[in-house]
Amino acid sequence: MAAVGIILALGAAVANAFAVVLQAAEARNTPPGEAARLSLLVRLAHRRRWLAGTGLLVMAWPLQVLALLYAPITVVQPTLAFGQLVLLAVARVRLRERVGLLELAGALAVVAGIGLVIWAAPRHTVQEPGTLRVSLPLVLVGMAALAAFGLGRRRPGGALLFVIGAGLAYAWVDFANKLLANALSDSHWSPAAAWLTAILAFGALAFLEETTSLQQRPAVTVAPVIGAVHDPLPVLMALAAGVESWGPGSHQLVPLALGLAIVTAGAATLGRSRAVARVSAPGLPPQRPGSMSPTWGLTSTTSRRRSSPQPPEPSPGCARR
Repeated sequence: MAAVGIILALGAAVANAFAVVLQAAEARNTPPGEAARLSLLVRLAHRRRWLAGTGLLVMAWPLQVLALLYAPITVVQPTLAFGQLVLLAVARVRLRERVGLLELAGALAVVAGIGLVIWAAPRHTVQEPGTLRVSLPLVLVGMAALAAFGLGRRRPGGALLFVIGAGLAYAWVDFANKLLANALSDSHWSPAAAWLTAILAFGALAFLEETTSLQQRPAVTVAPVIGAVHDPLPVLMALAAGVESWGPGSHQLVPLALGLAIVTAGAATLGRSRAVARVSAPGLPPQRPGSMSPTWGLTSTTSRRRSSPQPPEPSPGCARR
């Protein structure tokens, strides 16, 4: 039955990828003063492309929950990184972007990592650990996500905090999806309703933080950080909480950890790709053939400073303020 879960997870990954395509460009065209405010979502709700992307996200979520009914989270979570391959394919087919060696390396890393995780993952089981053990990772990650959001709103240059907060909040939601799937599997309707309410609340927080991040920063700098936090963390939370069987004969922990690391590295590599960035940011110019700079064609802050006129240095007798 794990194959059914993998297929459903792939469907969720594809829907998430096209949601990014539709939403990121719209988020960039909003007033900066609405960052991290509900008014930002209200404004975007009047745009058809953004609504279409939101519809894809709504469709992806039940696919992910259903996938968790058939496959362990150690398989479902890395499989969601397949969405980066979808963005790369769109960049190549639709935008005729050049796919370089780093993009190919990132794509191969995602595929190889997913394959290694599937091979090494534990069998799919439904465990009911103690409340305290489940609560600990939820509280730690949830408080970190809320703290990142609060600090990001207070600091003028807190865009990176929103990016990290979005990764943490999405990780919280994905782990809670596993708990929701377990409750549905056991026909525990009251806990399922409670998890559903919590998922919707934290999902809204993650969505607002990600949208604010895309409003303030290029997608090429947002996706890798969110993915680096979001891809492996739910699996680590599941390991800490003991919601799945980790018996000695059901998996190999070292290959599993290695597969997660490979998937995360591959997804981060693709997230930094100029070709992938152009899918969600149509205003970016195409990558020049032969360009191999670490910033993938993006003008760095240092280069902008060099190209802009510099004020004259003050004389030795002038005091600096």
